Amino acid sequence: MELPFPSKLLPDTASKTACLLIGLTLLLIGLGIASTTIQAEQRDNAAEAVIGLKAYAAFKAGNYEEARQIWQRLADKGNTTAMINLANLFQQGKGVSENHEHAFKYIVEAARLGDSRAQYELGIEYEKGILVSRDIDKAAKWLHKSALQDDVDGQFAYAVMLATDFGNGLEQAGPEQRQEAGAWFRKAAANGHPDAGAYIKLLSE
Repeated sequence: MELPFPSKLLPDTASKTACLLIGLTLLLIGLGIASTTIQAEQRDNAAEAVIGLKAYAAFKAGNYEEARQIWQRLADKGNTTAMINLANLFQQGKGVSENHEHAFKYIVEAARLGDSRAQYELGIEYEKGILVSRDIDKAAKWLHKSALQDDVDGQFAYAVMLATDFGNGLEQAGPEQRQEAGAWFRKAAANGHPDAGAYIKLLSE
């Protein structure tokens, strides 16, 4: 007597089971690779932090050229803290000829790589219009990026832009701008900005 179901179902079930096992194996392999990659990145970050401390120690000791060389090697690997430190060297003329344009290039690169401090600095540069043509839209763009990363200076500066209708004055800001500005001022205050409280009070008047 022929059995109508099991003989026909078993091959499909086996195939599904095999596919499931293969999928789980690939998933576990993928997780293992991801875990290894994360561990390697953590080791690299820790190593760069130690090297960065060596550069900082050299800087504090007045060995600016040694600090510059170390930071440059780190910057070449995409380390944004090193880029900002190099920018500071060129801004201050420590161990190098003072060169604000060269410093600005490091700030731009760090900002593009997502560093919130550099994004704040870049936004301020576009607002001042000294090293680049003044561009309020670009200033707001970079300050907003910085603020979104919980940078207190970025939050405060972006809030000021909103509260003043992007430089046109407090009386020019509309209700929505004032409301959004207030929200950013409150975040800046929560993060410890010393002047945010005064602006919150000003907007509430």
